[in-house]
Amino acid sequence: MSKVNLDTWEDVRLWCDKYGTVPPTVVEKINSGLYPRDAFSLGQLASKFWLLNCLEVQKVPQNATWAILGCWIGSLVPFICKKHAVERIYGFDMDPVAITKAEMFNDRYLDGWKFKGVVQDLEYLETGNMEFQTGGELIQVTPDIVINTSCEHMDTQWFESATSDQLIIMQTNNSEEFDGHINVCYNVEQMQERYPMSNCLYAGEMVTPVYSRFMQIGYK
Repeated sequence: MSKVNLDTWEDVRLWCDKYGTVPPTVVEKINSGLYPRDAFSLGQLASKFWLLNCLEVQKVPQNATWAILGCWIGSLVPFICKKHAVERIYGFDMDPVAITKAEMFNDRYLDGWKFKGVVQDLEYLETGNMEFQTGGELIQVTPDIVINTSCEHMDTQWFESATSDQLIIMQTNNSEEFDGHINVCYNVEQMQERYPMSNCLYAGEMVTPVYSRFMQIGYK
């Protein structure tokens, strides 16, 4: 198990400086004032840079279809597209305002549906056999790669309905204080027990000044 200890916000800031880069086009979006600042907090950036750096040393399917569950405004999309050959990314969120902002934030990837935002309650979506409507079309797809960095906001149905062929990248945390955190984990072992993988490629913890975040990458 890997562990990243960031005891102060200065530690978080220095870690982000060392391990992450924000593309200029993303900086422009952030500075536009059109998107919630919380989406680009130090904690959010650190968790994304951690995920991206861990993926760099894994054998990630190329020209794959990705699904981001609970994508919010889709702030992870440009970072994925910068580092990986992507066929398509679907971003799912039940909040239509968030999906509108996700498509605004990722407008450069809308042509050819390299990115497509989908308003969807994940309770009614089978991860291993997705069927949903968007843009006036009925889509049926089994994504090669599934990302869920908001596991604390939902039950485990999304994981239970995944297949053993899908690469799963998941994050959760131990913070009960935030609104909507209905399914937190308190350590890596509890995360692995709740979301068991037959082929775990990575499991780790990132300790920040306000909570610990846990991540697991692998196949069921």
